[in-house]
Amino acid sequence: MTRHHLHQCGYTAAAIAALALTACSSEENSLNPEINDPGLIRFSAVAPHTSRADVTTTATIDKFSVTAYSGGKKIMDNVDVTREGSAWTYSPAAYWPNTPVNFYAVSPNIAGSPDITGGGTGTASIKGFKNPGDVDLLYAVNYNEVQSGAPVLLNFRHALAKVEVLLSTTNEGLQIKVHSLELGSVCTLASFFYPRATTSAGNDVIGIWHDATEPEEIPLFTCPGTGTPHTLNAVPTLLSEDKSYGSDATFYIPQELPRLAYDESTQGFTGAYIALDCEIFDTATGNKLFPSKTTPDYLLADNGAHGRILYPLTSSTVSEWKAGYTYRYNITINNPAVLFDDIEFDVTVDEFIQGGPSETPGV
Repeated sequence: MTRHHLHQCGYTAAAIAALALTACSSEENSLNPEINDPGLIRFSAVAPHTSRADVTTTATIDKFSVTAYSGGKKIMDNVDVTREGSAWTYSPAAYWPNTPVNFYAVSPNIAGSPDITGGGTGTASIKGFKNPGDVDLLYAVNYNEVQSGAPVLLNFRHALAKVEVLLSTTNEGLQIKVHSLELGSVCTLASFFYPRATTSAGNDVIGIWHDATEPEEIPLFTCPGTGTPHTLNAVPTLLSEDKSYGSDATFYIPQELPRLAYDESTQGFTGAYIALDCEIFDTATGNKLFPSKTTPDYLLADNGAHGRILYPLTSSTVSEWKAGYTYRYNITINNPAVLFDDIEFDVTVDEFIQGGPSETPGV
């Protein structure tokens, strides 16, 4: 029987020790301010720790942007803060006002996306963020900060969900050649609302996403017509990491996942899915088992040259992608006779927080 193992695990953890970093700029020399000036706003930053190389950590974060409000007015407007050696630098210089300051940071700088707005009188937000898929978006909030002589410690959190699809077969009687792999009906545009509290270690406030729209098909692996398809074996393989045909699309907007269903009237599928275009052969005889002459049109791809297998992105326990979680879909194909029967899932959950509070966006 086809068995699909879906592993959901947190890829954020407690922040590691802060770097002793200072921000630099002044009217005389924007890169070398009087760092002893008690009125200068300085920064230090930490990011979640992880063992995976493609996820941003304190060691790899090298740039973020800051917007700050005080007394209802913006005092820093999407200012780039960049690591230079052991220090963070930015320009123009910003100084502590007499009223508390709310800092909103994002990493990396999301050039081309809307600026952070609303932090002066309501909930700060990034409205209409278009997700490129290859960026691990981080955010941090420092709420009601006042001058203390110490750098503002920005504790970053992951804003997106991380999704991986692994494929394998342990049936030596089958030869499965994969031509493409994609995610379907995945929303790529939404608005992010910052929490109204500091994202310090131990404070489980989280940002939330609203109004996810623009569902798209996201290619994870595409073998060109002249290329060599990937042949599955017993080792679960992340095809998106293939340097020749793989995709950098890894990070996705947190969203509700509609269940996969087939509409008889339109002879089409609805809902969020994983689509696998492949050919399946009998190892002993070389005969093609899938697709065959009896394969229905809605399970054919590339003008009938390949078969298409669809798997739901949902299960009885997973109906959405959450920020800061990794969702690992481990699909094992062993018996072509039941490829389209009900799907079985093995699910384990490793939560990175205990479901901290979030707020409905305000004005």
